[in-house]
Amino acid sequence: MRVLFKIAWAELRTLFYSPIAWVILVVFFIISGVLFVEPLVEHSRIQEISQSNNPNYEGFKDGYSASLFAETFSAILFYLYLFIPLLTMGVFSREINNGSIRLLYSSPVSVRELVFGKYLGLLLFNLVLLSGVAILLITGMLSIREVEYKIYLAAFLGLFLLSATYSAIGLFISCLTGYQLLAGLATMMVFVLLGFIGNFWQGYDFFRDISYFLSLPNRVDRMINGLITSRDLLYYLLIIAMFLSFTLLKLKSTQAYIPRSRLIIRYALIFLLISCLGYFSSRPGYIAYLDVTNNKINTIDSTVQEVFKEFDGSPITVTLYANLFDGRFALAAPKNRNHYVWDFWEKYRRFYPAMKMKYEYYYKIDPYNQYTVASYAGKTIHEIASLTAKTYETDFSLFKKPEQIDSLFDFTHEPALLLMELEYKGKKSVLRTFEVKPHWPPDRVVAGSLRRLVRDSTPALLFTTGHYERSPNKFGEREFGGHTNETFSLQALTNLGVDIDTVSLRHQEVPLSTAALVVADPRSMLDTTEQQKILDFINDGGNALFYGEYGKEAMLNPILDKIGIRLERGTLFDRNGENSYIDFTAATTAAGNKLAREEAIQSYWLGKGKGADAYMTRPVTLKYMERDGFSVKPILVVKGNKDTWIEQGHYVPDSAMASFSAEQGDTRKDEYVLAVQLTRTIKGKEQRIIVAGDADHMSRFRQNGVSVFNACYSWLLYNDYPVYQTVRIPQDIFLSIGRKTGKMLYTLYVYILPALVLTVGMILLIRRNRN
Repeated sequence: MRVLFKIAWAELRTLFYSPIAWVILVVFFIISGVLFVEPLVEHSRIQEISQSNNPNYEGFKDGYSASLFAETFSAILFYLYLFIPLLTMGVFSREINNGSIRLLYSSPVSVRELVFGKYLGLLLFNLVLLSGVAILLITGMLSIREVEYKIYLAAFLGLFLLSATYSAIGLFISCLTGYQLLAGLATMMVFVLLGFIGNFWQGYDFFRDISYFLSLPNRVDRMINGLITSRDLLYYLLIIAMFLSFTLLKLKSTQAYIPRSRLIIRYALIFLLISCLGYFSSRPGYIAYLDVTNNKINTIDSTVQEVFKEFDGSPITVTLYANLFDGRFALAAPKNRNHYVWDFWEKYRRFYPAMKMKYEYYYKIDPYNQYTVASYAGKTIHEIASLTAKTYETDFSLFKKPEQIDSLFDFTHEPALLLMELEYKGKKSVLRTFEVKPHWPPDRVVAGSLRRLVRDSTPALLFTTGHYERSPNKFGEREFGGHTNETFSLQALTNLGVDIDTVSLRHQEVPLSTAALVVADPRSMLDTTEQQKILDFINDGGNALFYGEYGKEAMLNPILDKIGIRLERGTLFDRNGENSYIDFTAATTAAGNKLAREEAIQSYWLGKGKGADAYMTRPVTLKYMERDGFSVKPILVVKGNKDTWIEQGHYVPDSAMASFSAEQGDTRKDEYVLAVQLTRTIKGKEQRIIVAGDADHMSRFRQNGVSVFNACYSWLLYNDYPVYQTVRIPQDIFLSIGRKTGKMLYTLYVYILPALVLTVGMILLIRRNRN
């Protein structure tokens, strides 16, 4: 061991007596200083200006710990990629070139001590090189309030492991040639190869996994983001072990003759052993995870974890259907399978490893992708598909024809686009992708699809039809399809595990299995039979949601009167100077902010924001009284003032200015109630009803509910659907330094510290030359 440390110290001295090493140190310190301090200076300037302009400035939205140096780390990785070959290129090639390698062979030093000693020397120099980064990270920790220091520790660990891996590779390359420049260039070429090897042999599952394991990109990114996995740690350790083994084998073959065939076999065995270890250490269920972030941003929410706990360990088969004519096909192409598996599914397989991945590639034209054929006039669909496959550099034989894929999947109710089908114990559900980036479904959509597999039944919301109500199956400005049945919407209930259907009360009874009945702005009067069916459903304990509208109060009042609610005649009106408004932002009350775990409501609980709200047009106010055991609470209100009143006249926005007239029945209130919730206990369960005085706020025109979104539906479903994720509000949202301090840090780390390093280097080199 003593010999090993002596060799390490000798190698470290050699590096420090090299002008190249000092140039690398100085340049790396300057680059690191610029990259780290510039965002610190810029954000300190922004914060200072923001605080001077707004005393209630709420800080940086995303938190500084993870985001302030995100781009900086990526740049640092690139410079390590360039600098390490310059350090390692002479470790053995220098010995080979001047003949001192033979003296080492004849000395009592073993090849193992020689290799590990020199490698230890490189590691020590890497620590010196990265010390500048460490100083800057400590500065960042001291400059951010409530900093998540563990993220920086994980990032530094990733940088050190990457530099150690690069050094092991460079060490091996340097023993292959006596020319240092050639060794440096060859090392860079190996780095490039390991960077692109993940694109090779992607058509074969085993080789695809092996090549992905050997691929360098994205390994450090997870650590920089605060996620440490055994897979990534073992990757670096195994790659280091492989190249150090190669180095030992090469030097031993130089010291003593080994037949070439035997040498090749040994190299191959080492490669296969490391590859197999890497392959099996990357299997789902055998990977350990450590999310060091305070808010566990790299881990799926506990609510989604609870969904997986409903499964019994039986396999979930995930079949990816990828249409060659879909503009997002590249996401699912064979060469990107590992990105699909590891970048999207890994966070779920971490908690449920029993997932089997299948792939079905096909080509099919439907209304959603028919534009694809516009530039291929005169060609058949098969010819077009063949040409398109070539553009993606994909084997055309992988793709099924339209009639073949139709026998595997029913596209009657689904567009022939990129989607997934989940199967568990014979039950299937569809998991869709979306137009918005990153295209893959978010956690709440995945959870909704998973619940369809494991629950005995899926909750169904039924919308009444027959009186020109707002439709869950139409997508115009006034319709409700955007938040119910639109397959391309992230907020659509159908994507969140809820079934949406319609019921005609003229011809049908309300099914007993109905989770909630929705009566959305009928334009004509319901007959007594229809009214009675709704009342029977309510009297039997069913949950319901009523949307009223200005001018159509009479359509719902005969039903609502029976439960103590009345839509008042007239519409809410606001006059502000010479302008008049019939559009209002209704705020949630204390009860409204307990409806569900929508993001705006959760933020309110955490002391951020005012809660959810809804944009209403010509809203109708509500009168209510408690009867038949119902407890009534307002959930959406508008505060009253002298310029707001309930207008009884017929107001036309582009006509003359309206004015308050008590004689005509106009009234003012301290508070205008625009939506209420009703609860009572019946048949051993809590019955829930919501009545809203405006339907427009849930239309596509009003962005499907704005920040209220699905809160009312969730409350009616006893908050079992949709599966909400916890809002994670960062605490590290303020810097503890100002603009002047930022500029001082810039001067210190970009000019003074590199100058000191340069001075020390010059003094050391001059003294060395004198000696």
